[in-house]
Amino acid sequence: MITGNRHAAAADLVSLSGLQRGQSLLATSLGRVSANLLRHPWVKSVSLQRRLPHTLLIAIRERDEVAWMSAPSNDGCLTIAEGGVIVSSDCERRSSLIELLGARLSGSRVGASLVDAAAVDLIDRLRGGELASLGVTRIDLTDPDSVELEAGSGIRILLGGMTDVPSRLDSLAALCRSLDIEDYEVIDLRFGGEATLVPR
Repeated sequence: MITGNRHAAAADLVSLSGLQRGQSLLATSLGRVSANLLRHPWVKSVSLQRRLPHTLLIAIRERDEVAWMSAPSNDGCLTIAEGGVIVSSDCERRSSLIELLGARLSGSRVGASLVDAAAVDLIDRLRGGELASLGVTRIDLTDPDSVELEAGSGIRILLGGMTDVPSRLDSLAALCRSLDIEDYEVIDLRFGGEATLVPR
């Protein structure tokens, strides 16, 4: 019995699990079943419980969708979930996700992932904590030496090079605590210890 799956089809999960009808439940390696299921791009975690004599309870926790980007071939759209994993080759809920430009991928198929771990960390930071209130709608990584964000109210945030992004996000969080960010059109953090703010 499978629970918790919203996007991953139960039939696909059963097939991926490696379980066979009539297989001895006691002889079944739960570690192998779990590892098999974790290969599905939507599956973030798995909990398994034997219910003797004949039932294996499979509780799936799926990844949350976090971003979308145009497919590298420009003939569609890819949905990116937590951990930078491509979970879908369509973007039905595109308006509620961050648009990602210029991110490097390990491939363009479902199950591929963002190559740059720094991009995954950037998305995670923007979705959680103090920075979530900014409502970032776009991350432009086209030029890794000039990362740019766009917030829902049209604010452009210039972060500089990808290697400096973590410290610049700390500075941005400090600005969010001390200023009404909505009063500004551009926030330029590219020059380290000081921010340049362009009012509306």
